Amino acid sequence: MSSYGLRLLVALLLVLLSVSRASADPASSADDKRAEFFERKIRPLLASNCYNCHSANTNSQGGLRLDDRNGMISGGNRGPALVPGQPDKSLMLRAVRQGDDDLKMPPKKHLSDEQIADLTQWIKDGAAWPAVKAPLSLGEHTAKYEKLRKEHWAWQPLRAVTVPGCNGFLSGHAIDSLIQAKLDEQHLNPVGPADRTTLIRRLSFDLTGLPPTPEEIDSFVSDPSANAYEKLVDRLLQSPAFGERWGRHWLDVARFGESTGPSRNIPYPHAWRYRDYVIDSFNADKPYDRFIQEQIAGDLLPAGSQQERDRLLVATGFLALGVKDVNQRYKVRFIMDNVDEEIDVVGRGVLGLTVSCARCHDHKFDPIPTSDYYSLAGIFRSTDQCAGVRNKMGGGGLDYYDTSMLLRLGPPAAPLPPAVTEKIDKATKSLADAKQEFEKLRKSKEGNEPGEKGQPKREIARQKVNRLQAELNSLNDPAANWPIALGVRDSKTPADTEIRIRGEAEKLGPVVPRGYLTVIPVPDARAVNPAQSGRLELAAWLTSAKNPLTSRVIVNRVWQHLFVRGLVSSVDNFGTTGDSPSHPELLDYLAAGFVRDGWSIKRLVRTLVLTAAYRRSAEAVPASVAVDPANRFLWRHSPRRLDAEEIRDAALAVSGKLDRTRPVASVAKDMKVVEMSDDGPDAKRIANVAQASVQRSVYLPLLRSLTPKALEVFDFADQTMVTGSRDATTVAPQALYMLNDPFIRRQGAATAERVLRQSQATDAKRIDLAYRLTFGRPATRAEIERVEAYLADYEEAAKKQPRPALLAKANQTGDDGRVQLTDSGAAATGQKPGGAQVKPAVANRPNAVFRNEPPADPHTAAWASFCQALLASAEFRFVR
Repeated sequence: MSSYGLRLLVALLLVLLSVSRASADPASSADDKRAEFFERKIRPLLASNCYNCHSANTNSQGGLRLDDRNGMISGGNRGPALVPGQPDKSLMLRAVRQGDDDLKMPPKKHLSDEQIADLTQWIKDGAAWPAVKAPLSLGEHTAKYEKLRKEHWAWQPLRAVTVPGCNGFLSGHAIDSLIQAKLDEQHLNPVGPADRTTLIRRLSFDLTGLPPTPEEIDSFVSDPSANAYEKLVDRLLQSPAFGERWGRHWLDVARFGESTGPSRNIPYPHAWRYRDYVIDSFNADKPYDRFIQEQIAGDLLPAGSQQERDRLLVATGFLALGVKDVNQRYKVRFIMDNVDEEIDVVGRGVLGLTVSCARCHDHKFDPIPTSDYYSLAGIFRSTDQCAGVRNKMGGGGLDYYDTSMLLRLGPPAAPLPPAVTEKIDKATKSLADAKQEFEKLRKSKEGNEPGEKGQPKREIARQKVNRLQAELNSLNDPAANWPIALGVRDSKTPADTEIRIRGEAEKLGPVVPRGYLTVIPVPDARAVNPAQSGRLELAAWLTSAKNPLTSRVIVNRVWQHLFVRGLVSSVDNFGTTGDSPSHPELLDYLAAGFVRDGWSIKRLVRTLVLTAAYRRSAEAVPASVAVDPANRFLWRHSPRRLDAEEIRDAALAVSGKLDRTRPVASVAKDMKVVEMSDDGPDAKRIANVAQASVQRSVYLPLLRSLTPKALEVFDFADQTMVTGSRDATTVAPQALYMLNDPFIRRQGAATAERVLRQSQATDAKRIDLAYRLTFGRPATRAEIERVEAYLADYEEAAKKQPRPALLAKANQTGDDGRVQLTDSGAAATGQKPGGAQVKPAVANRPNAVFRNEPPADPHTAAWASFCQALLASAEFRFVR
């Protein structure tokens, strides 16, 4: 029997045993008696006295649920209500005994001595709680799953692909040979190579996300050496900009954001450390297997120094920085939702599988049973998410901030500075005095007397206690005293977890052992260490050379970023509902070679960009377009629209304003961990910072739901989910943004200043420089003449009226997709790849560029409008 079949059989037997009648086994008989005691004595007691305030159907006062065992153990605002086997440590028993003035339950009522004795005995015996019956159809997909496991291409072992004349490592010649074989099958002829001017612009954007300078273009074009292109590739791979560009690709997959997101948006002030870790990892060419291991289990890996230990803790931010519903009423649901989010980012991000679809039932399409999902869930359920936040229904202020869920960096024994200790001692004494005063007023008639502003003295005292408590919390905040990271750590009690019936956190089925997906049998995979969460073994399983998915998924992601479309177009889904590979032999050749070559991203990128396939021109041959319009078989190089960061960064580079230095931390680092609103002061400050920034876009503040306008309008990644492939639309709001946004207007004006500083140059040379800066190519004679006429007309019109009317007229472009300037203004239109016209539908309006910003003088205004028109053109936004 296969391991998959064995796992299903075990799960099914567990279900049957959980619903069977009395057994001859004494232990089973004892369990049945405890369950009977619960149903006869405890459940009625709880239902009659507790459920009105502490259940799923109520507001669950204090965040506590008593209709669910896990809810009791997780507890509410005061901590765990139930500690199985330990009545003296169970808050619920303390509450019903009513010996504490601050904790008396049920309100205005006393349980009988017999009821309290029953409750005590129940807790002492382990707090039995009969499991919900699991559906008996748990294994119904066995035959179907076995068939899928044997037939679907994605989870088969990597096939050995031999290409004549190539050794066992990655070879550009082998890649081209495998591509040519497919072209021959389709009777397609590849186009010729791109010219050097086109090639350096393409390569610069693909490897660094930035345009080449005119000087860099001239140097490459005029280099007569046979290895000129290889030298260019190696220079770009060594640029710090490589990590910023390729690190951003991974941040899309890691659904990076600096806040919790939708329900109540709470900042992650320390998320920037993970961002910098990712960028540094790509620049250092950290082997991809090690990169994954650090993000899954960095806290469990050995470290040779404190600096390395800190870096490994930061790496685990991959698991912690997802969306969190802090407004979730029930802690157990909050925990299981976070577990699901971790499973999803690992499943789709690393394996290209939609594992989360098996949370509520066996996967409908892929052979992933619910038992496999909860095998992984047990690993993450045994892991603390240290994102610094907690759940609370309807909280305010710092209610959502949980300083116990933060990872402290630096030496573990570092003491607090004496000045801080002194402040804490003083604040502690003040708080104690304030509490004493409040208790005095609370119990006396004096508390009702009016105090400051007519408020009762009792209320004034209560407010003082709250204020001093907040001050003390702030002083004790680890983030105020030490470097802090967000990430994960093993929980204090790692354990297997139960299947949740229909995915409902409180409905417990049979326990399943922690482990891995049975759809991918990895020989010799290590069993989970029961004393730890299992993340260390999971990381090893994910990055095993015998796991075919991890290597296939990452080489496909790299291929997509260089060739526009992945060999498997559904880059986040390699399951049966995803796409099939266009070149299956090539995919396996790349995956196997990538592993043998040390899991090096830079080596893989270098090999791919040196191929003839990458260096082809983007010429659209009509006969080939008719056969393969999507360029699935790579007969040419596919043009692409620049992504949001590239457009913004390129505009700054063209204007000469780009600051290439890395900022210290993030604008979010000083934010309090309190709820933000989309139009509140924090949101406005963030928007202003983003608008004024001249640093690379990867460093802009990225709080969820507050995406900077420059990124949002050009299809920025969805920060709530794994995004391996972004959309690339061409729509009217983009044209309006390029014509009207203050950031773009500033870059147009700065570009004009840059070209006008060429005091010894003629206008024709200045125009040519503007084209070379913006498009990476010289201006044609016709373009120079057209721009000269436009500048003269603009300046003449400006002399006749104080605020010149620049009309943004949506002209169609020529076949080359280049910008056209007419007497009435600048076209913001261009040509889509493949020949379709782009029509931005920009309304004609006066002062389109300088609305509310009168130009300093007509001459400068004319040049600024011309330079902005270049930035607004399709040729600027597309790379071929």
